[in-house]
Amino acid sequence: MQGRRTWAACGSAVGLVLLAGCGVDAPAARSGPSAAVATATTVPAATAAALVPGEAASATDAAATPAIPGFTVAVFPGARSVAVAATDAERILVAYGQDEVLYVARSEDGGRTFGDAVSATGDRPVHVMPIERPAIAVGGGDRVGVAWLELPPDGNGGAVWYADSADGGRSFTSGRPVASDAAGETTMVSAALDAAGDPVLTWLNGSALRFVRSVDQGGTFQEAQRIGDGACECCQPHIVVRDGRVLIAYRSLASDRAKGYIRDLALIRSMNGGSSFEPVTPVSDDHWYLEACPIAGPSLAVRADEVFVAWMDGRAEPPGTLSRGDVWLAASTDGGATFGRNVRMNTDLTRHHTLPTIGIGPGGRIHAAWQADGEGGRVLYHTVSDDRGLTFAPPVTIAGSADTTRGQPNMPTLTVSPQGRVALAWVDRKGANVATWTDAAGSGAR
Repeated sequence: MQGRRTWAACGSAVGLVLLAGCGVDAPAARSGPSAAVATATTVPAATAAALVPGEAASATDAAATPAIPGFTVAVFPGARSVAVAATDAERILVAYGQDEVLYVARSEDGGRTFGDAVSATGDRPVHVMPIERPAIAVGGGDRVGVAWLELPPDGNGGAVWYADSADGGRSFTSGRPVASDAAGETTMVSAALDAAGDPVLTWLNGSALRFVRSVDQGGTFQEAQRIGDGACECCQPHIVVRDGRVLIAYRSLASDRAKGYIRDLALIRSMNGGSSFEPVTPVSDDHWYLEACPIAGPSLAVRADEVFVAWMDGRAEPPGTLSRGDVWLAASTDGGATFGRNVRMNTDLTRHHTLPTIGIGPGGRIHAAWQADGEGGRVLYHTVSDDRGLTFAPPVTIAGSADTTRGQPNMPTLTVSPQGRVALAWVDRKGANVATWTDAAGSGAR
């Protein structure tokens, strides 16, 4: 395979891994048909606790973090992966993977409390990996969609599945097959819904970026197609749909004969709902050369014609190495046709910063979070920008690994509701954590 991972270091600071080398087995097949209608399988509601940000900060972290008013954390015990989404009605939805099931829990009060979680995948055997965020999407009204992968025991090829909810995530239809790859490593699915509830999906098959869409709210799917010019085979893409435009941020994969593989960030977009795609737009303004797989995909946020992409790269290190990385943001004011200069979000240059996640709140305030490793353990940082990503406030610590009962916080994911309610989720030894708070200052950002 092009760009095949060359060494395994699962759980290391830099996160370079072989997907098959992380102690995650392919799910075993399960017998029995899917539910004919929406499943009623539930698990208990999350436990909630009031936590003060900064408790786990070490002397090498950012300055002490003041308590955030209204900051609470809901814990979903045993979860191995997590993603969050917000609706116009300030409903917060959490998708988390546990065992071979993808669950969805909903909050009607901005994440302050959550109801019982429901299985979104019925009795289908879901491939749950800690290094992949579950694919959940919200559309107009109460429609919610989820997508997942089913992989054969040998990991060669795989199938993409989809289920949806018409009642805001209270129940889900039976899973429906979307597409299948006969060979190659199928990983990292991402999904989005348009205002009509029509889903679009993207995923990786080897070094190919794959795309598929439905025009009947997920009842059927068109034939999957390969798009782009080659993709990093372990970095989850991020798809967004707005006003008939489909935008996908992903880590591309090219080759330089002298320096090796180039793993820059790129954006590909469709102006007609996914019927056809424009040429690929470069996002990185400097190349990153790396022979191994960084397991660090981008995060994408869209507001009218403003498009923002966040990602990690190690351009500051010698080509072909990754001892430390930085998190970057690039902005477009023309709908993703071009991007401006890359802005580094982290101020500390001693830690390895990776896996940024972004969202846009009222008034255009950009929220960003990421994880950082270094002396003293791992921390999750959060920051904001009120000038369209040109500058960022000093990052504050949200969680850390000083609490040995919880272990290292991993895979942050963030969303912001139109009312300014922030939901930031991550996974640690306890399970999935979903922190929420209201960003009152963000409503005045310009």
